[in-house]
Amino acid sequence: MNDVVLYGAFDRHNYGDLLFPLVMERMLSERFPEKKIVIAGLIDSDLTEFHALPTISIKKALKQSKQDATIILAGGDVVSCDWLSAYSYLLSDFSFSIFQRIFARFIPNLTENVIKKIIGLKSDNPFDLTSQDLTNSIKLVYNSVGATAVSNVNGEPAIALASALNEADYVTVRDEFSCEHIKRIGGKVNDVYPDSATVMSTIFSEEEINEKTGSKAQSLISALKDKYLVFQISSAHSAGLEKEFANNLTAIANEHDLTIVFIAIGNAAGHSDSHGIEKIKRYLDNNIKVAEYLDGGVFDVMNIIKNSQCYCGTSLHGLITSMAFHVPRVGLLPKLRKQRNYMATWDLPEMPSGVLPNELSDAINRAMGIPKQDLADKEQYLTAKYMDNFDKISTFIN
Repeated sequence: MNDVVLYGAFDRHNYGDLLFPLVMERMLSERFPEKKIVIAGLIDSDLTEFHALPTISIKKALKQSKQDATIILAGGDVVSCDWLSAYSYLLSDFSFSIFQRIFARFIPNLTENVIKKIIGLKSDNPFDLTSQDLTNSIKLVYNSVGATAVSNVNGEPAIALASALNEADYVTVRDEFSCEHIKRIGGKVNDVYPDSATVMSTIFSEEEINEKTGSKAQSLISALKDKYLVFQISSAHSAGLEKEFANNLTAIANEHDLTIVFIAIGNAAGHSDSHGIEKIKRYLDNNIKVAEYLDGGVFDVMNIIKNSQCYCGTSLHGLITSMAFHVPRVGLLPKLRKQRNYMATWDLPEMPSGVLPNELSDAINRAMGIPKQDLADKEQYLTAKYMDNFDKISTFIN
């Protein structure tokens, strides 16, 4: 029988979503070696080819758990995530398009009811579990989660969401914006702590990261010898901005003699990075050096960012990885609240955030000019801060 269930959107191929259970399972198994820990998503999944942990469905995980088990929402922007969004990200790109244009648009209520029956849960939201799905003796913990969507919640849904959060035993969120809006609707927040992925550089040794890095990524890192800049953006966010991004990347590559390495962090439906990358590459000058890694291995992505001169992207967990390994970073685009809120709460104030394409070259120069010791000091502070949260979470495990 399960003692601890790590639950979240871990059944889709996105770097950050696959990272949470790797981090939390390692930390919990070291602290509680006698406990049975399982990883749960909405569905059974096996993404081990990307060095992820397999998931079992939350329905199965709850059924196989002890009466006093602890359910930990292990990370991600999960508070107030709705059923239609959560399920759509599990689909293929083709099915995702049909789902969004037809089912989610014309028959959303019926579609939601069908999805809930398929998954086997009754709670209003897939990750905000309530007594409809949990017994009174099961403990529910929110581990430094995001709650960006709560800013759009009002009326009856706000009352229901606040009630769900207030039923939980312990609620921590990862940024001040999330905290503010949960409190606005009357929900409980025990504290604000950094994302759990912050500690990746502490729990995964350099030897382990290298060992788990595939040959393709390892060859790229070895060939470029740290003289490269990592760039990542989803196709949804790069539309119409490709030429400006390319012009600024060309300028920075020439100024610092850097190779531009494009990586895909998002690979699930609705999160794809690959198409946006291809469009930007078309506008780059022919004289600059370019490489890419689009396969999505967790340790491959981690290692490529770890060894770069700078990371620029829309992915929050790309930014968090760079924070963990003392790499200068640039958060792209002002409309991306999740990244901006996190950086405003935890990053160095001089680190560029919400950067527009025509500001990119200047922002990269500013980021790369920040002293390395400042980056190291920030990582050590964030790691110690998160460990305080982990110590508190551990008290809810019998």
